[in-house]
Amino acid sequence: MVFPEKIPGFRLLFGLWLVYTAVWISLEGALVQVVIMGTATAVLLLGHGWQRWLGGRRVGRRVGVLITAVSGGVLGAGSGLLTFAFMAVKTGLHAHGPEFAQAEIAWVWGVLPLWTAVWLLIGLGVGLIWAGTGNK
Repeated sequence: MVFPEKIPGFRLLFGLWLVYTAVWISLEGALVQVVIMGTATAVLLLGHGWQRWLGGRRVGRRVGVLITAVSGGVLGAGSGLLTFAFMAVKTGLHAHGPEFAQAEIAWVWGVLPLWTAVWLLIGLGVGLIWAGTGNK
């Protein structure tokens, strides 16, 4: 398996993230918006890491599947943890009290293991499909 040197559309995704960030900062706190912010940031950080450390590298199929599975788990956990970070940032920027209810914070904490497991399985599935396509 050979990891691509450049991820197609990565710069476009980064540009969209910049625009979303500028809009997101000005809006009042909403759970869906902050989850999108956390997940998009996790995707960008993971994509950057792939390009920087794995771009153009050839690995065996087992290692490639392991890398995609671990990347999926990191994406799931990172999405939840970055969502918490952005909740704190949003509350700090808007100095009029808490932006998010305790129930919203508890919900993110409760789904963090689920997101991690689901994204790990998605990463495993993508890796297995990629390994099975004959891409050496």
